[in-house]
Amino acid sequence: MMAVIFVFAAASGEGPVVPDAPPRHIVIVLVDALRADHLGCYGYERNTSPFIDTLAAESVLFESAYSQSSFTVESTLSLFYGIYPSANPWGGGQYANTNPKVKDLVRLLAAGGYHTAYFSTNPTLDYTELHRSFDEHEFLAKTYDKKSQSGRLTERALRSMADHKDQKTFTYLHYVSPHTPYTPPDEYYLRFAPEIYPEPLDAIDDVRAHLDTLLAEGFGPGEARFEDLMLRYDAEIAQDDDAIKALFKGLKALGTLEDTLLVFVADHGEEFLEHGSVEHAWSLFSESIHVPLLFWMPMRLTPARIPTPVALVDLLPSLLELAGLPPAEHAVDGAPLFQRENGAWVPKPKEKPIIAELLNPVRNVVRAVVEGEYLYIAAPKWLTLEERVTISQNMAVSREETLRGIRPSPHPWGALQYEALFNRKKDPAEKENILEAMPEVRDHVQDILNAFRERCPDQVPDPVKISRIPNVISHDIRIFLEEKGYLKPESTPEEQSEEMEETLQSLGYF
Repeated sequence: MMAVIFVFAAASGEGPVVPDAPPRHIVIVLVDALRADHLGCYGYERNTSPFIDTLAAESVLFESAYSQSSFTVESTLSLFYGIYPSANPWGGGQYANTNPKVKDLVRLLAAGGYHTAYFSTNPTLDYTELHRSFDEHEFLAKTYDKKSQSGRLTERALRSMADHKDQKTFTYLHYVSPHTPYTPPDEYYLRFAPEIYPEPLDAIDDVRAHLDTLLAEGFGPGEARFEDLMLRYDAEIAQDDDAIKALFKGLKALGTLEDTLLVFVADHGEEFLEHGSVEHAWSLFSESIHVPLLFWMPMRLTPARIPTPVALVDLLPSLLELAGLPPAEHAVDGAPLFQRENGAWVPKPKEKPIIAELLNPVRNVVRAVVEGEYLYIAAPKWLTLEERVTISQNMAVSREETLRGIRPSPHPWGALQYEALFNRKKDPAEKENILEAMPEVRDHVQDILNAFRERCPDQVPDPVKISRIPNVISHDIRIFLEEKGYLKPESTPEEQSEEMEETLQSLGYF
C-alpha cells in the first residue's frame, strides 16, 4: 500500500520535494475520544482502522503517547501551547480557555507564513477563543449529533486546502465520531456483527446516568448490552477511518500530498469499566490518556515505531522544528520529538516524566505522572460510583443543583483522597496498586508533582474565564464579577468589555 500512496503523491503539481526543506502543508488530524488500543496498528484485534493502519506503516508511530488530560478542552489547549494545564493560568478546569499573553502553535506557524484553518465537529471547543487564532474556521456541529459529520468535515477541509494550495498551509481537523452517543450507521455496525443488537443502551441517558443499577444487573465485559456499546464505539472509529481515507484521496487529487506533514492524534481515550467508569473525563488511567500519535511524511521521515513515552505537549516544539521555525517564546513542557542527523530528520524523543491533569471541579480532580514504566495517580477529589451517577443524572440542571449533595471540590493541590502506583510493564491493566511496596518510586513521583506545583502560576478564576465566553454570563457570575471589581454595577455590554479588559490587564492576565 505504501506504493499506492506514493503514486498518489506523484500527481503533485508543486514540483519535487526537497527533503531538507520544511513541508509546505501541515495537517493535524485529531479524532476525539480515540483510545490507542482500539486501532489495529496498536494491537487491536477488531479491524476498526484499515486505512489508519496503512498510514501507520508509513509513519513514525509513537507507541506510548499520552494526552495531558482526559477532558477535551484541557487536552487540546495543552497541545496548542505545549504546556500542562496547571502551567497555563488559563488552561485548567471545566472553563479552560486560551492564554491571551502567549502565542499558541497557530500564531507561531502563521508568523512563519502558513495560512491557518480550523474545522471541527466538536461543540465543546466552540466556547473557547482558540478558533480566533486561525485565519479561517468553521464549526460543523452545534451538538454531539447522532448522525456523524465526519464526511462533511473532510469535504470542508478539502475545499479550504484547494483554495490555498499555492500557499503554505496549516490545517487542524477535529473529528468526533467515536465520542458518545455512539450511533454509527448500520453499514459500519454490520462490519463487526451479523445483525444489529435490538435493545441498545443510550450511552448518556442509560449508561452514564444509571451505571450503578446496570452494574448490579451484570453490565460489563461479556454482557450483551456492554458488548454492543463497545461495538458501536468501534464502528464509529471505522467511520472516521473512512473519512480520513477520503481526506488522503482528496489531497492526492489536489497534488499536495507529497509535500504534506500529517500528524494523526487523539485528545484522550475512552473508558469501558476498566476502573469502574465509562466515557472519559473521570480519571487518568491509561485507557483515558494513552492516545495514538503518528507523524506521516514519507519523503522526509523514515517509518519507525518508537517506544519512548511522549506527550501531546511535544507537538508544538516538534512542529516548529520540522517547519524550520524558531522555538516558542514561552517556556514549554514539551520537547522536540525529532532532530537532524546526517542531513535527515530522525526521531529522538527525550526520556522525561510526563504529567496529565484533570481539573474539572464538578467531577474528579486528579493528576498522573508517567515515569519510565510507572504510572502514578494522585487525586485530591475522587468521587464514589454513587456520586458520579448523581452528577450524571443532573447534567441538564443548573450547576448549583448538580452540586447539591455532592461534596465540594477541594483545593486542586490539596490532600489526596486517592493515590495509586502501577507498573505499566508488569501490570498493563493497572490493577495492582504497588504504592506501599515501592516507597522509593512513590517518593520520586511525588517529588515530580511537588516540583511542578512550585512553578505553576495561580489559575485565573472560573468566572473570569467564563466572562470570555459569548452569551454565557449568568446573573450569578455577573454578581461575582461585580463583587470582585471586574465589572461596575449596571454597566452596558460595551462598558463591560472595556472594564473587563482593563481589569484583566491590571491583574496580569493579558
